[in-house]
Amino acid sequence: MLETMRRRIRSLVKLIEKTKRSIVYTDFEDELGELSAASLRGMEIGTDRTRFEQKLRIFLRAHEDQLAIQKIRRNKQITATDLTELERIFIEASIGSEADIDQAKAESGGLGLFLRSLTGLEREAAAMAFSTFQAGKTLTSAQLRFVNQLIEYLARNGTIDVAGLYESPFSSLAPGGPETLFPEADVVAMIAVIHSIRETATTRQQTG
Repeated sequence: MLETMRRRIRSLVKLIEKTKRSIVYTDFEDELGELSAASLRGMEIGTDRTRFEQKLRIFLRAHEDQLAIQKIRRNKQITATDLTELERIFIEASIGSEADIDQAKAESGGLGLFLRSLTGLEREAAAMAFSTFQAGKTLTSAQLRFVNQLIEYLARNGTIDVAGLYESPFSSLAPGGPETLFPEADVVAMIAVIHSIRETATTRQQTG
């Protein structure tokens, strides 16, 4: 049926009157004026943050035997010299710009804490940090689950704020916070361990 219609239409084409089309000229005035570069606040040209972090993760995994990186992963005290040297390497290797690193330091509380958030802690180091806390105690199953969850969290994320103890995944174990499972003295001791882990990733003033 379609083929029959096609043939009929083709036979009618020759009957269409041919007309001559005239050329149309246009003359529009450019009302845009001169073009200028626009700057978008908060969107500076530079390394994308996600890409910067990905490149850093690759570098950190490939150089796990580097002393400063071992300190970060093993909860050993980092020094200003360690961090200065790492920052120099990152810039020279084009992993990130000085602005990228400054932004990361400002948002994380320092380069050491930022790097530890990427590397996490070795699980053995995280467990060792709580060995004194657990020494001499007979923890209940609920308390032990909470401590083990805290160790696993630190192994993945490197550090934790005290406020994080009241959020997921800990809130599922202790909806009211750690004080619902532990006596006040133990909560204070737990927080002291958390602070000590954080301090090893920050530089402290040395006297001598």
